[in-house]
Amino acid sequence: MRKIALLFCFATLIFPKLALAQRASDFKQKAAAEALPPIVASGLEAYKAKGPEEAVRAWIKGSPMDGSKDALSQANVLRQVQDFYGAYQSYDVVSLRDTSPHINVIYLVLNYEKGPLFAKFVLYRADTGWILTSFNFNAKEEAIFPTNP
Repeated sequence: MRKIALLFCFATLIFPKLALAQRASDFKQKAAAEALPPIVASGLEAYKAKGPEEAVRAWIKGSPMDGSKDALSQANVLRQVQDFYGAYQSYDVVSLRDTSPHINVIYLVLNYEKGPLFAKFVLYRADTGWILTSFNFNAKEEAIFPTNP
């Protein structure tokens, strides 16, 4: 009986701390997602609702890549990932890095039913707002993320 009481006391001390840590993590993730530039967020929303082609169109809108068939071929990469990992589910913001007043580098994890895809977006602040200058996807984390993202 004494062991059960001790276990109960331990559980009442530890589980609330774990729940608070999870809530803090969720809050940080939500704040980071809200800080995404609209060009990236709109592409992620388009991906979820309409698929890879619409995501890429949203990401390259207004950029030097706008209308580029090479850029649109990136939709094939996303399609292949879906064939391998299943349907796109959500994303996690790993890092938002302002490298200069005009450059923003964003690292994300795109979550699928059976695995992750790692992503890097480089944005430039033009007179008209943020535009995407490059984006890269890879199933290997080390191919996308720097040593300390």
